[in-house]
Amino acid sequence: MDYNIFRNGTIPRIGIPYDDIRWYNVPGQPFGIASQFNAIIFNNANNIVDTAGAMAIGGSFTSPRGLSLSFGSNLGQEAIGYSPDMVRFLVGNNISMNGPLVVAGHVTVGGNFSADKRSTYLIGKDGSPEQVQDLEFLYRSDSGSPYWKPSDKGNHYLISSYDAPRFIPAARINADTAGFFRNARNSIENYKNCIESLEPNGEVIDNFHEWILRGNDSQQNVFLIDARPNGILRKGLRAEVPDGSLVIVKIRTGNNAHLQYGLMGEQHMAPYTLYVFEDAQNIFMEVPAAIWGSVLAPQAMLHAHSTGGNITGNVALSGFAVNPNSGFEFHLPPFVGGVICGAEEMPLTEVTPVPEVAPTPPSRPEAIHFPVCPQPEPCPQPAPCPQPEPCPQPEPCPQPEPCPQPAPCPICPTCPPREPCPQPAPCPLPEPCPVCPTCPQPEPCPVCPLCPLPEPCPVCPPCPECPACPACPEVGEAVTQIVPLPIPMPCPECPECMINAGVIKGCIKGCSCCKEHDWEVRIYQIRRGTPILLFFKCIPYYGFFKFEVPYNESYILKVCPVKSCRTDSNCKPIIVLNNVGVANFIIE
Repeated sequence: MDYNIFRNGTIPRIGIPYDDIRWYNVPGQPFGIASQFNAIIFNNANNIVDTAGAMAIGGSFTSPRGLSLSFGSNLGQEAIGYSPDMVRFLVGNNISMNGPLVVAGHVTVGGNFSADKRSTYLIGKDGSPEQVQDLEFLYRSDSGSPYWKPSDKGNHYLISSYDAPRFIPAARINADTAGFFRNARNSIENYKNCIESLEPNGEVIDNFHEWILRGNDSQQNVFLIDARPNGILRKGLRAEVPDGSLVIVKIRTGNNAHLQYGLMGEQHMAPYTLYVFEDAQNIFMEVPAAIWGSVLAPQAMLHAHSTGGNITGNVALSGFAVNPNSGFEFHLPPFVGGVICGAEEMPLTEVTPVPEVAPTPPSRPEAIHFPVCPQPEPCPQPAPCPQPEPCPQPEPCPQPEPCPQPAPCPICPTCPPREPCPQPAPCPLPEPCPVCPTCPQPEPCPVCPLCPLPEPCPVCPPCPECPACPACPEVGEAVTQIVPLPIPMPCPECPECMINAGVIKGCIKGCSCCKEHDWEVRIYQIRRGTPILLFFKCIPYYGFFKFEVPYNESYILKVCPVKSCRTDSNCKPIIVLNNVGVANFIIE
């Protein structure tokens, strides 16, 4: 869902009336009438899960899950509200979904429709007694129940698909969806070419981790970022311009643009920021980035990140693709417009959207009435003399002018061949484990010495009557000394090193407050007792982080909620560290 907060913003008309699906240019608005759609995608799109406003897809939409549209934000922002006539999901070809389609508004499809039976549309009331009959005509299905009818929910009607797929076929309301998207693409591309011709009037300051866009024009500030030839965008963007002025960022990347930074722009500047990708044919969102501002790239295919991401504002793209498990979303508010472009081309009728009015039921079109000729005034009464002049004959009624012939459709340009995706760099080989030292051979045991034999006792001389000779003292027994010999032991095997040096890697698996909010992750290096910020990254409620740093330094990892969510003192991130390959490491 959309958690953006715009307390002072107003929600303009969202969508386009089903009885007037035509393209209109809007002065100063590069997106024209498509500014009433969060996104206009001229070819195919897939796997989008939520759009705060309306969405228009010229090709087909496919998804294994469900999709919700036009329910706005649930925090601080005015609700979009119900509408009796606004189409808020317009698809030129087919819709194929396994999950339910839930829309606060009408759904119009040029081709086939397939979605879960839980699909529902919420339609506002216009107060007319014929509205239920009109809705039955718009959403009738030959395969459905003859007793089906819209459900009255008090302040709105509910269109359910419990018995059969329900949608408004474009042919039923005579809507030329192919012409709408063709004219839309021509108009948006003309405006893009005009913006590309604008000379930059602001300065781009290239810092370590961000580009600072500095301008002093009170109306619009134009900047140029040239990331050719590799097209890598790995820094944030921050604007320093007068309040209320436009920020137009022209981005040159070559055929492929690589978004490698998690934050692009600022939340409070989103309605005033326009990113114009001049030459990218593919935009790869290589991190789950949050883009604050509108994206003008009608020639480019956006490849969103596999785990999610979001864009706040209007988007014009050639195509859109994302992993089926992604949670990618489009958010409000739209771009405010007011672009000053002297060479802008308006090949179609210029109109400004007017307040909503009750639609004319498509089942009963009004007949065309030609003007009635006025009756001639009565002749004046003649005077008695002279005789009155005859009454003048009334002039014949003017014939209605013939309807103008529509201009021939332009020939669609041939799509350029898609360049092959770049091959990923080969993984580095692990460092070899150190060789264990060879144990020394044990020294040979010493030879035990031989114990000396005892000396024989002396022979006593014969003496007459000599006293008995004393007994010879007992000679001590020989003692054998046992010297233990050392037994060689096998050397232990060295364990395999599982830590990559110079890498701090981990993930955040939620918060102790049990609420979903984003996190700000910072890495500081301690130099002479002073922390120095090295990296800053904004990740979603569940997200991964990885930083590459020198091994022999000291570092501090700080994780805290984003500013808009710092209202609960119980917020404690749940952090899992997969690799800490540095000498000293602290978590705050």
